[in-house]
Amino acid sequence: MQKNNEDKALVRKLHNPKPWRRDSAGGLSRPHRDQRLQTVTDNAHDLQLAALNNLGLMYAQGLGVEQDYAQALQCYQQAADQGAAQAQSNLAVMYSHAQGVAQDFQAARKWYQAAAEQGLPSAQSSLATLYANGQGGEADYAQALHWYQAAAAQGDGAAQVNLGVMYANGQGVAKDYARALECYQARAAAGDALAQYGLGVMYANGHGVTRDAQQACHWYTLAAEQDHVHAQFNLGFMYSSGDLVAPDAPRALHWYERAAQLGDAAAQYNLGVIYSAGQGLEKDPAKALHWYLAAAQQGDAAAQYNLGLMYATGDGTEQDEAVALAWYQLAADQGDAQAQYNLGVMIANGQGTIASDTVAMQWLELAADQGDALARYSLGALYQAGTSSAPDYARALACYRQAAVQGQVDAQAALGWMYANGVGVLQDFVRAHMWFNLAAVSAHAQACAGRDFVAQQMTPAQIAQAQDMARTCLQNNYQNFD
Repeated sequence: MQKNNEDKALVRKLHNPKPWRRDSAGGLSRPHRDQRLQTVTDNAHDLQLAALNNLGLMYAQGLGVEQDYAQALQCYQQAADQGAAQAQSNLAVMYSHAQGVAQDFQAARKWYQAAAEQGLPSAQSSLATLYANGQGGEADYAQALHWYQAAAAQGDGAAQVNLGVMYANGQGVAKDYARALECYQARAAAGDALAQYGLGVMYANGHGVTRDAQQACHWYTLAAEQDHVHAQFNLGFMYSSGDLVAPDAPRALHWYERAAQLGDAAAQYNLGVIYSAGQGLEKDPAKALHWYLAAAQQGDAAAQYNLGLMYATGDGTEQDEAVALAWYQLAADQGDAQAQYNLGVMIANGQGTIASDTVAMQWLELAADQGDALARYSLGALYQAGTSSAPDYARALACYRQAAVQGQVDAQAALGWMYANGVGVLQDFVRAHMWFNLAAVSAHAQACAGRDFVAQQMTPAQIAQAQDMARTCLQNNYQNFD
């Protein structure tokens, strides 16, 4: 059974009471007698509260009794209501971790606050974390900083490290890498994984120190060996990308897999990329599918998109357009432009679902609004075809133009044909030739054919003018081309 320092101090007071004073008549002085009796009463009350807290701890952890959160909650609540700081903190833990009670960060903040104001460093540190994360109320970095500082001043290790994080990120205080380094170093040497990770970040990025690959790897590795998942991921990224260190596929794979096994979605996604692309090892679509699925189930939009692509093409799994559509939908709902585009194309073509130009155009519009050039071109094609309504050449032309100035060659060729045939615009062979010429730079077959077609109907001067317009357009990066 754990006892806090306050409990031990109370026991010493009971075993080592101050001597009674006698008055001139030889009897006990009344004021001193009253003071002693009050001290005994107070100490007995404090011991009772300590016993309630310890009983709660036994029920909460199943120490000598069957674990019973309800009983623990009752014991903590009784002691907390009477001002026992440790019980207040323990009650806050139960509310924040939903132990025997519904998760309630507001209640957790209330009880941590009560204990923190009595000077309990662990409560001060936990309260600061709630303020920093915005749990139980608005995020408040100033309050977080205040309580981390209070706890750190009493030697709370977690508070010291988190104070370093706030100085490093400039949260509630001006960025101060020197102070962050100071906070991290002592705790890192003592084996604190978060502090070791923090030092790794500083050395990897040259924050307040000279950028140093050896030091970054050293501190990341110490933290990673303690299963600090972000340190594991960063090591995987360093070895896979060749950032700071020479590329090392086996090491990258090792650290990514350690992080992925701990549930890190980014590591799971990167493993999927490695296995699907065969980066430093043989391609393994089945393993790629496995890790993409793990990340996708955690809501990773990029993984959901890649899963959709694998099911759509039958890469590493049986082709299934309906399943592909479902994964694209999930990624598209999160705003992934590529997924929105692919979803729009599949719906337009009736792949895995009933064809609908109206719904397809809604998804293509969303992707186009994010600057996806291919989506803009596809929208233009749908407006021009007008399969579910009359063709809208004005909108088609606008979509083609937006995509064309982004360098989308299909849109450039489409613009060429619209000008060549006078569709939605006045017939203009010079502008048609210009757009065909721009697309022909990328060896676009239809553009090459279109350029030859309109050239036969143009004068040498017109051809020279069109070529000059194309050169100017490229030199000005499509600005003020028309």
